[in-house]
Amino acid sequence: MPRPVLALALLFFTLVSAAQRLDRHALIMLSMTRGSDARWSVSKIPKYLSTFNVGGYNNQPSFFSDNELYITAQLYGDTNQTDIVALDLVRRTIDRVTATTRTAEYSPTLMPGGERFSAVRVEENGQQRLWSFPMDRSDYGQPVLPKIYGVGYHCWLRDTLLALFIVGEETQPHYLVSTGLKEQRTKTIASDPGRCLLRLPDGQLAFVQKATKQTWYLKTWNPDTGVQNIITKMPPGIEDFARLPDGSFICGQGSKLMLYTPGSSTDWEALYDYSRFNVTNISRLAVNSEGRLILVVR
Repeated sequence: MPRPVLALALLFFTLVSAAQRLDRHALIMLSMTRGSDARWSVSKIPKYLSTFNVGGYNNQPSFFSDNELYITAQLYGDTNQTDIVALDLVRRTIDRVTATTRTAEYSPTLMPGGERFSAVRVEENGQQRLWSFPMDRSDYGQPVLPKIYGVGYHCWLRDTLLALFIVGEETQPHYLVSTGLKEQRTKTIASDPGRCLLRLPDGQLAFVQKATKQTWYLKTWNPDTGVQNIITKMPPGIEDFARLPDGSFICGQGSKLMLYTPGSSTDWEALYDYSRFNVTNISRLAVNSEGRLILVVR
């Protein structure tokens, strides 16, 4: 199961206006800097990161370190399933971490302690459970919460506490819960959550709640008190976001990268429009401590 099966050169191509048609889910890399006026700026010419898998599926980026990015990929012409792939952004290499033909792995996330990572596995019977795998590939993985099914997305809040997006059965809504590895009682946090779950530096969970079809809020949930607070209203139809080191939030809206700073912004503002690079939609985002930003685009 988990094993390094390829290590290839990872080439960074700078995108040229209207010169390259992006694949179905492509990865681009940007850099963000904060000026002396405390305002953020972003590089206006992105670098195309998924040249190793043109025409394939490249999604769910997650920084395991400032230079190591794990993603979910369906390699073009290779398999009908998704696997986990690691990209080293300094050495410019890729490493296929899982190579499974009967299961699919999604949402790679570094676990507390750094010795293992977790991922949602769609098992042979179609059930979705959360699994963990060793970073050193010393075993084939194991279920984290064997009795919890329907896991769509997850976020580690502490070494034994998680937030889980649970897929609703049939016509039932999806819902967000907290649960633990030491028999902590499973608690419902919200119904109709967005798929993006993020642990904040103070230990709180940031997530989107879809209050109505038209109104979605970016919220926080405190695992110690259970208190929820609204940060701001999301742009229409947007559920993916990331957080910058100063506490600002970023998201994509169509081809535009958007910024919101709690305490000073009154609404989301556009940082830059990447439409001239054939970007029509920005979805998931990942940012590291150095301001390197990864976008999933179409």
